[in-house]
Amino acid sequence: MKSGAVGLDQLMIDIEDNENSGYFPIQVFETQSELRTAAMITIPTLPGKDGPFDVVGWCSDDGGTLCEVTSVVVGDSGSGQALMIYGGDHGVRMRSANSTSDWSLESDDQIGEPYLLLQTSVNLIFS
Repeated sequence: MKSGAVGLDQLMIDIEDNENSGYFPIQVFETQSELRTAAMITIPTLPGKDGPFDVVGWCSDDGGTLCEVTSVVVGDSGSGQALMIYGGDHGVRMRSANSTSDWSLESDDQIGEPYLLLQTSVNLIFS
């Protein structure tokens, strides 16, 4: 993933094909808050699933490793604003906060995504 300021108010997400989240074409978002980065973010729920979930960034280093994860409020044409969570050059990886499995592409209780867009009312826990 290439992420960074395109201008003062924009964020570009570009994910190449990978085992965690597959290919995702370049997306540009208007940022509407300060970036907040952590080793892990816990979210209360995901649509259609019981939560909470831990979210980490996923990087290509050594075939797939943890990296920092970032949240920011972005403009969203559908709802006005959304809370974006994004990670490394291979997206983000999620698992149930109750899971004891190591972070791994082979873990059956984990899923990868290029990024997450959540309602701005979601309360995040940064660790």
